[in-house]
Amino acid sequence: MKAGWKKWLLAVLFLMVSVTALQMLIQERSEASVLKADSCEQSGFRRQQLKPGLYEKILSLSEGKGNFADILTSTMLQGKFTPDTVSCENEPYLKYKREEYYLLRSRYEAVWSDLVYFPIPSQDIFFEDSFGEPREYGGKRVHEGTDLFGTTEESGYYPILSMTDGVVEKKGWLPLGGYRIGIRSPHGGYFYYAHLSDYEKEFSIGEEVKAGDILGYMGNTGYGPEGTMGQFPVHLHLGIYIKTPHHEELSVDPYWILRAVRKNIRKYRY
Repeated sequence: MKAGWKKWLLAVLFLMVSVTALQMLIQERSEASVLKADSCEQSGFRRQQLKPGLYEKILSLSEGKGNFADILTSTMLQGKFTPDTVSCENEPYLKYKREEYYLLRSRYEAVWSDLVYFPIPSQDIFFEDSFGEPREYGGKRVHEGTDLFGTTEESGYYPILSMTDGVVEKKGWLPLGGYRIGIRSPHGGYFYYAHLSDYEKEFSIGEEVKAGDILGYMGNTGYGPEGTMGQFPVHLHLGIYIKTPHHEELSVDPYWILRAVRKNIRKYRY
């Protein structure tokens, strides 16, 4: 009788352990299911919706450990790309979708890992989230950036700083962007500064810049042939672009990035 009871008890315990293991497996797979091969090209990723408080907490948790991108990526995935809390749990993604995880992680690095400064050294700057809104000039299109305005509406007044270290990849005139300059950051993000009144100096393609260097000055150039200005209010158009498996240049929303580094204002006299 006792032997039979023991066998029954062991069978029950084994069943309980098996059920628990199955539940954990289902939960892990469910968590990993949010990660797709093209997650870095979907709207959730492109919005980059990370609240400033979460950004600061991730920086604090990763300080000295070098795992900022891992915490950011797992936070975004756990929060289905609109997180309210920080998460350091990336094991389900590494276990079931390792390749997809590292691709997404590298794209978050391209956007966030090189940030140092807010692009305008002033507290008197305001901006809204206009990413994806319709635009008309040059044909129907959508806005692929964030416009920053100052309380002083004078072309050439506000310096425009490089938010990151990087290399000058493009500069010169574009009909839409006016005088613009594009900086490729160390982790691969492309930071595009447009509608400049002029440049700080004669930059060369391939020239290295440091975060905080003056690139040029806020203006209202563009929407016409070279030299056109005054077609719209003075402002900076900031665009951020990344490379993905299917896109050489995919825009992401700079709004939450700007909010995250809003306090990182470099002091200049002008």
